[in-house]
Amino acid sequence: MPSDRSWPELQPPECVAAEQSSREPSPRWSRALTALHHADRRAARALAHTAGAALARTRAEAACESVPLAEAPGRVLARDAHAACPVPHYASSAMDGWAVRGPGPWRPLSPRHDDALPSTASDVALEPGTAVPVVTGGVVPAGATTVVRDEYSRVDGVTLDLAPGAPQTELAGRHLRPAGTECATGDLLLAEGDTVSPVDAALAAVAGLDSLQVRTPPRVAVLLTGSEVLSAGVPGPGRVRDAFSMSLPHIATAYGARVGTVQRVPDDPEQLAAAFDAACADHDLVLTTGGTSRSAADHVRPLVHARTRVLVDQLGLQPGHPALLGAGERAAVLALPGNPLGAVVVLLLLGGGFLAGFLGREPQPFTPAVTGVDVPGGRSDRLVPARRREGAWVPCRSVGSNMLSGLAAADGLLAVPRGGLAAGGAAEILALPW
Repeated sequence: MPSDRSWPELQPPECVAAEQSSREPSPRWSRALTALHHADRRAARALAHTAGAALARTRAEAACESVPLAEAPGRVLARDAHAACPVPHYASSAMDGWAVRGPGPWRPLSPRHDDALPSTASDVALEPGTAVPVVTGGVVPAGATTVVRDEYSRVDGVTLDLAPGAPQTELAGRHLRPAGTECATGDLLLAEGDTVSPVDAALAAVAGLDSLQVRTPPRVAVLLTGSEVLSAGVPGPGRVRDAFSMSLPHIATAYGARVGTVQRVPDDPEQLAAAFDAACADHDLVLTTGGTSRSAADHVRPLVHARTRVLVDQLGLQPGHPALLGAGERAAVLALPGNPLGAVVVLLLLGGGFLAGFLGREPQPFTPAVTGVDVPGGRSDRLVPARRREGAWVPCRSVGSNMLSGLAAADGLLAVPRGGLAAGGAAEILALPW
């Protein structure tokens, strides 16, 4: 690489850190956050979550959009949702039968129609001793005191009465559904910050709503570095296939993001800086791959230090140790390691936490688990792809930082402390979003 296109910081790494720290950017949205170095998984994830929430607060109205109810499940509400009408919005019958007034016998005002519509009785007003046929969900006319089910009714000429043996509870109004039983007009249905479920969307529909105000998904850019990376074909010695363009965008989407730019950038400082600045100007989170170590060939680390306030500088964790999380003026940057497993682990841990914070959700928790076998410790904590087997969790094979087959077979990431885990002992699992 020509020397006139190299970063000025290509000096001993310790000198780089000292020089950059004196001129590190300090975006307003990140000033209340305490930066971490060599952070453990819990502290780093919590900081990423807080950072996502802090950046979202700067978006104000831009972080809210109206979507049709059919598109709302899975989205996070940006505004409270109130009922536009009572639920149910009219008094209705819970059974097929007769709406009656008084104790009976009754005089039917119209004959029984098997094809009657729910609104058939809507224009009828019952006087004492009269009845009208109704269907399940149909309008109960004014004056009705109860609904007598078909099987408990008997029509003899022009008289309707209870059938022999019919329970007297049929006269207790038990099959009437008064208007507003579930909610009244203006009642709170869903609160800001709730994640909309399919049933929530259905409730909003029956309460007269057509759309909901939800948080705008954070826009994510992915910059893939590495001049040695191929997008197709069988790579030769010294070349590798792209492991990221078909995985990272989909993982971000699974966490609620909207992926914009996905761009491959050669190992050239000027081109990398240009792509980096363009992505940060138009996205909320920029993901980069590779270049996070401290050698002269690693251009991402000095760029992140120069353009952002670094919030997380390395993790006390394997894989994914050299990752960085930075706060830029317009966007956050998550610099992922170049090894495939390490990159995905960091995206699941920090990227998932950041996106949850941006969307107003709690991050996906580590859940209690039982270890199925002895798992040795190491020099640092680890997140290991693992499978559930007979109620316990067992590490997958092929879990090196450059490997993907173990993760492809995994059901979650097993947190392994430096001291290791004993078979039958307590552990924690981070579920995968796919």
